[in-house]
Amino acid sequence: MTYIQQIQTIVILPEKRYSVKEACIFLGIHRCTIYDYIRHEERPLPFIRIHTDKRGIVFQGSDLLAYKAAGLPKKGRKFKDSTSR
Repeated sequence: MTYIQQIQTIVILPEKRYSVKEACIFLGIHRCTIYDYIRHEERPLPFIRIHTDKRGIVFQGSDLLAYKAAGLPKKGRKFKDSTSR
């Protein structure tokens, strides 16, 4: 049995606001990863918290474009010493 992965793309307009799901599709990352980017120590992803909306967090299109253009933070396991494996 074979599985075909659906590739989704989204066009980001600088003046529009986007949901977490839309931002994930644009950046090509998992939903959990976007929250890591929000809390990133060196380069946090800017967001807008909306208390009156059920979504809670939205992203400005211009911020998403700038963040992707600057390069996404590197993810992965961090080893203390690579020779000890």
